Amino acid sequence: MMNSDVIIEHMIAGFIALDGNGVVTKVNARFANMIRISAREIEGRSVFDVIPDVAGTRAEEVIREVLELRTNGRVDMFSPSLYNWFDIIVVPTEPDAVYLFIRDVTDRERAIQTDAMREALRRILGEAPIAITITAGVEHRIELMNNSARALVGGRDMEGLTMKAALPELDDSFFGMMDHVYQTGEPMTIPNLEATYDREGNGKMYTGRFDVSYQPMRDASGVITGIVSTSVETTDRHH
Repeated sequence: MMNSDVIIEHMIAGFIALDGNGVVTKVNARFANMIRISAREIEGRSVFDVIPDVAGTRAEEVIREVLELRTNGRVDMFSPSLYNWFDIIVVPTEPDAVYLFIRDVTDRERAIQTDAMREALRRILGEAPIAITITAGVEHRIELMNNSARALVGGRDMEGLTMKAALPELDDSFFGMMDHVYQTGEPMTIPNLEATYDREGNGKMYTGRFDVSYQPMRDASGVITGIVSTSVETTDRHH
């Protein structure tokens, strides 16, 4: 049968064993690596002095409750000093010890926050008073059209289509401008640009004038990933 110390040492999660007073009796290497302190410096100390930034948090309350009431507990905790999120499971064992299983869930929490920020940005852009379209890749695939952009095409939702597939009747010069911005990274602003296209999707051509801008969109490493296009119709000014 495999030795329990071997199992603890090879756990994916960090592991801490406490005595009935909350003093650390054993940790595995995974946990020591999480908090960037050697196991020798951890064992023999109070768990509340070991886990970074635990003081005054809900995590401290849960650990104390398990030590006192001998019931299972679970809590997420953010450590500002490490800038990491931890999922902590606290389990009482016989006779009076407590085990903590700790997972670093920073990537999960950041993904949740990124999704929330992305959704908030989508809502803000959706209500903007000018037409905004975001495209991705060399094909200029539409990732986002706000309400004002949809109004310019009869309310149609073209997200997921390439610009060429969405508006094939547009003059090729429009796609050429987007290609230029994507390839060179140079933004373009074109005032009073005339465009003829099927505005309502019923086969009837409409000619209007627009102030248009194309801005390259880059990722964290500076690589161009798409284009942000804005349009303001100026047709009425010229009638």
